[in-house]
Amino acid sequence: MPVVSVQFIEGLEEEISGVSLRKNRFSAKKTVVLMFKQVQALEKGRSFTNKIENLWLRDEEGTIQVYPNGVKFVFVDDDNLSAAECSFDVEGEEVFARVMRFLHRYAEVHGFSFQES
Repeated sequence: MPVVSVQFIEGLEEEISGVSLRKNRFSAKKTVVLMFKQVQALEKGRSFTNKIENLWLRDEEGTIQVYPNGVKFVFVDDDNLSAAECSFDVEGEEVFARVMRFLHRYAEVHGFSFQES
């Protein structure tokens, strides 16, 4: 099975726990929100020496490098990470189609299914 991965820091794979897709009703811009229950980049202590400024989505077609709008961390008891959300914008139908192919491959490999809300 081909490797499908998400990385904040190259070589350190993250596991997505959920995905939300949002469309701006006034423009063609779409926003992808990836949710994580844990972030390896934080747990390994590497985020303090490497800022989270990039996100790499890798699959059999190649690598998509995106630039997050932001990464939101939710902590329990001020110490334990309970969730993280990373959002990035996608403009253009061709780029959006490529991101969707990646997300479908990721879902297939990791046993996710898509639901409309």
